[in-house]
Amino acid sequence: MGKGEETKSIILNRAAQIASTEGLEGLTIGLLAEDLGMSKSGIFGKFQSKEILQIEVLKVGTEMFRRNVIYPVLKTEPGLKRIKVLFSTWVDWIEGHQLPGGCLVLGSISVYDDKPGMVRDYLIKVELEWMRLIERFLNEAKAAKVLKPGFKTDFFIQELWGIILGFQLYHRFFKDAKSKTRAKANFEELIQRSSA
Repeated sequence: MGKGEETKSIILNRAAQIASTEGLEGLTIGLLAEDLGMSKSGIFGKFQSKEILQIEVLKVGTEMFRRNVIYPVLKTEPGLKRIKVLFSTWVDWIEGHQLPGGCLVLGSISVYDDKPGMVRDYLIKVELEWMRLIERFLNEAKAAKVLKPGFKTDFFIQELWGIILGFQLYHRFFKDAKSKTRAKANFEELIQRSSA
């Protein structure tokens, strides 16, 4: 990695930390320059616009998510065990301390749900990729005949998202100490209803 790329990586890692607490909209080139002791023009020269900076920051957050959630799931045998590891690593990611304000993508979805533009397009792309991957894992479980006949993948995924978003709300916003216990119980009940 050259010096320019190394500097860009340092900027983006710090920007991800800031954006996780301030939100992507709160992340400005001026704020980042001040925080890093750099010039605005130096940072602007690397990203050209606030939107490009935001997308680059989301890419950093997405890669962190892959390392902490997706890669451990891919190392697990297909079937129900893989689905359970998926839930467990996802909840741990939300609860974790890799980013002080939590998952950048989850934190950005409600802000950009009605805001057309490059950032929203990127968020949609990332989330659809994640949903397709969950669908693939569920199809593997179907093929292994561990899910009920008539199992509806889209219903399962939406309910799973409901549990995850509920956990995000109760854990990060309300600071509810019992939120993880309830989320796990909700997920176990979903698995029991879905299992053959």
